[in-house]
Amino acid sequence: MRAKFALALAAVLLLAAGAAFSQSNKPLTNDDVVQMVKGGFDESTTIAAIDSAATNFDTSVQALMALKTVGVSEKVISSMLAATKKKSEVEKPTAVAAAPAAASNPDVPEDMGVYTKLKGSLAEVYAEPVSWKSGGVGKSMLTGGFTKGHVNATVSGPKSKLQLGTPIEFVIKCAEGVTPSEYMLLKLDQKGDRREFRAVTGGVYHSSSGIDKDAIKFDFQKIATRTFKIALTGLKKGEYGFLPPGSGSVGGTGGGASGQTVQGGSMTSGKLYSFGVIE
Repeated sequence: MRAKFALALAAVLLLAAGAAFSQSNKPLTNDDVVQMVKGGFDESTTIAAIDSAATNFDTSVQALMALKTVGVSEKVISSMLAATKKKSEVEKPTAVAAAPAAASNPDVPEDMGVYTKLKGSLAEVYAEPVSWKSGGVGKSMLTGGFTKGHVNATVSGPKSKLQLGTPIEFVIKCAEGVTPSEYMLLKLDQKGDRREFRAVTGGVYHSSSGIDKDAIKFDFQKIATRTFKIALTGLKKGEYGFLPPGSGSVGGTGGGASGQTVQGGSMTSGKLYSFGVIE
């Protein structure tokens, strides 16, 4: 009778200990189970303690072999494995919920540049170097002066490596304080081993307003901070490119393209985000 009472009391105390583990946020470990087994508690009592407390078991093969070696029964080990599985299933939804937050908008690139949609994913449009050359004389556009000269630009190669079918969607992530209205969308003339366009005529550095034969008007939509989407439809087969602001300067004068002084001679190299349109 006394033995039964002592066993019942031990079970109550052990369950209370398990509850204390849970309330104190100190989970049961492999060492705790080993101590209970060595302390003489039977399987049912040890399993009850595992079921009633938070756990942090090592269930690797090496750890399970070590438990078996020191006398922990397979039933107790199975209970430890079940508790570990239950814990992982409870924590899994948190990990799954956190994943979409890291990629909440795949259409917003991290780095500044020009991108296009290819098979549903953003692909970077790489810039090609542009060689500038002025024809004629002129004076600074910063002063509002006009000139009869013009500026021609050359891109090496007959075609861009990026060939796209319409409709085309671009995403531009601009520098601080810049909007896509400061970019020019240009139609390039294919001439043998090169592509050309005219950027300045009569002292006017053209924008996307379409006042030059090479410039094409486009609309844009803001989708995030400094990030804009451009949808292009109806482009004819040929070579095109986005000319970013400040992409070149006249020899020796410095400054961005919008404040150039057009004089006879060559201009420093710029860049063009080029692409071709296929049928």
